[in-house]
Amino acid sequence: MSFVGYKCGICGEEFSPEEVRYRCEVCNGPLLVTYDFAGLAGKVTAEDFAARRPGLWKYRELLPVNPSTEPVSLGEGATPMYKAGTLGSSEGLSNLFIKDDGRNPTGAFKDRGTTVGMTVAVERGIHSVGTVSHGNMGTSVAAYAARAGRTCYLLVPENITTERLLYLSIYGAKVIQVVGRYDSLYDKSLSIAKKKDILFINCDNPFRIEGQKTMAFEIVEDLGWDVPNWVVAPASSGGMVSALYKGFLEFKELGIVTDVPRIAVVQPEDAQPIVSAFVNGTESVEPMEHESDTIVRSLGNPYPPSGNLVLKLLRELDGTAIAVSDEETTSAQRDLARMEGICVEPAGAIALAALRRLVKLGRIKRSEKVVLVASGFGFRDVGDADKLIDKPVTVDMKDLESIVAKS
Repeated sequence: MSFVGYKCGICGEEFSPEEVRYRCEVCNGPLLVTYDFAGLAGKVTAEDFAARRPGLWKYRELLPVNPSTEPVSLGEGATPMYKAGTLGSSEGLSNLFIKDDGRNPTGAFKDRGTTVGMTVAVERGIHSVGTVSHGNMGTSVAAYAARAGRTCYLLVPENITTERLLYLSIYGAKVIQVVGRYDSLYDKSLSIAKKKDILFINCDNPFRIEGQKTMAFEIVEDLGWDVPNWVVAPASSGGMVSALYKGFLEFKELGIVTDVPRIAVVQPEDAQPIVSAFVNGTESVEPMEHESDTIVRSLGNPYPPSGNLVLKLLRELDGTAIAVSDEETTSAQRDLARMEGICVEPAGAIALAALRRLVKLGRIKRSEKVVLVASGFGFRDVGDADKLIDKPVTVDMKDLESIVAKS
């Protein structure tokens, strides 16, 4: 195994790999897994990966698990990336692509991180797992915990919707609704993890990041071992964005690609701590005073634990950040379904809303190659349903043929 330790994404402090770690003991920044790239040089190539069976675990040399360990898998990864011809034409973009990660087993990109985190739990003999979630991540951890025979604890906000509770509970997880600020649940979970020997596979758990970075690997492979000019991605905790950067940077380190794409981070206007810090030029992300009421519920984290890392990466690698309204997100959700046949949740549609803004602002050129990250399937969370559906026509049977002919 080429996993050699952890490194803080903020201060660079390094830690040994023997223990399960979550945050830096020096600055409390998020930890990232490090590998022996010198030892991997020349031994891991694009040709090697291309020859393997599709799926997340084809990139095994860049995952923190022993080669002999059987993955806890439900068939995650290898999600489709479509060229958006109709939608691209309507926006004047000739190279627009959609990475549809809602096609993962439980309907969201979260499965990428969960399969790695759960496999680590099995490999290290940890019998209980958990996570803090608005819904998607909890569903993912619950499903994989059932697959692995692990006890699962899901800490969710008090105001979670009934529909999301169904998906959490069906797998037999212990669901606990907690009164209090959602962002405070993250710190509380890590305190419990240390005392109770529970692996919390939270939003920016180092092992979760390792699974989520494989989306970047697949984007490169889908584009014929090249990188796009831009990737537009939603951000709540910051875990997805830091993982995308990590994946692209690792492929560059191995010589598989020669460049790293710019990333555009998008958040809803009612929950934009990362965007605000980026736009205002502040040194760090500040917690929001209020909890969000956006329809993009999964992006409502008022104090993202990887926010400062994302801010650092955006500035170092010429990225950008923008906030959009719920109305723009709903419009994008409709258009993705009606122009490309892709049904996504609001968090998956918000990337298109951001792209439209960024093109108008001239930040993204119409000639550039752009990948939108559609993070989750729409049937679990439709958002503002009244604005998505058309009222059906009701007719008598004898009038049906004439009505169809007029349509």
